[in-house]
Amino acid sequence: MGTQKQKKSSKKKAAAIVTAGVLGLATAGGAYAYWTSAGGGSGTATTRDGASNIFGVTGGSTQAMFPGDSAQTVTATVTNNGTETYTVSAVKAYLTTDKTGCDGTDYKLNGSVAPTTAAGAVSLGLTAKDLAPAGTTTVDFTLQFNNKANANQNACQAATVTVHYIAS
Repeated sequence: MGTQKQKKSSKKKAAAIVTAGVLGLATAGGAYAYWTSAGGGSGTATTRDGASNIFGVTGGSTQAMFPGDSAQTVTATVTNNGTETYTVSAVKAYLTTDKTGCDGTDYKLNGSVAPTTAAGAVSLGLTAKDLAPAGTTTVDFTLQFNNKANANQNACQAATVTVHYIAS
């Protein structure tokens, strides 16, 4: 008889557990249904126009150049003069001088004859970088006198060479 009582008690426990489980699932389903909703709507946002002339570029100077000299390393520093973060993707350069008969082609920029106009400006090899306001980055390049064979380059004596930078 003790065994029969235990069986009834076990059945009651099992039924209670099943009932509690079903109630728990029903309650959980009710909570899920309660928190689920649908709806729609729209909103708008705007972005500012990009500013122009945000980047300032300054370059170091070289020792006086002459025919047969070796390349000198110059460091250009790019500064974000804006009030927001901007990405500087490239820095290009071209050369001019203050002497008639002497121009950018009388010099080499990164080992090649230097361009003389903005349209011909060449990349200095900057790796793109995000610059926070007032942030800076640098790029190194070489500058050298271009010793043109069989050419009188006296016009370049005491010339001031200007490196024009274009940052984007």
